[in-house]
Amino acid sequence: MKLLFDEANEKNSFGIKIVEYCAGNNLFPTDCAIAYFRNNEYPCKINRGFHEMLFILEGVVFLEFENEVVYLKKQDAYIIKPERKHIIKAEHANILITCTPPFDVKNVEFCLMG
Repeated sequence: MKLLFDEANEKNSFGIKIVEYCAGNNLFPTDCAIAYFRNNEYPCKINRGFHEMLFILEGVVFLEFENEVVYLKKQDAYIIKPERKHIIKAEHANILITCTPPFDVKNVEFCLMG
């Protein structure tokens, strides 16, 4: 399946620009988007029933868990398993995010860290 930037949908979520490549036309059990962080963070969340992979295209990312902080830089990847509470923080980063099965906000629990 070819994913074209010209056919992607752009939206803003929590002040972060998201370019969704698979919205509405996904034939596979995964999806893909690029998140453009500019001195922002996603809220604390728990993914219910899906894996989330981050691939750092540009910048530096801090992935915060309850008892751990993971530092990621350009060309690093990290897979977050389901049911793990986390926050993605970055001052200036572009991140390719894929979810398997595809992202559905109904399967996300927003929460507080700690």
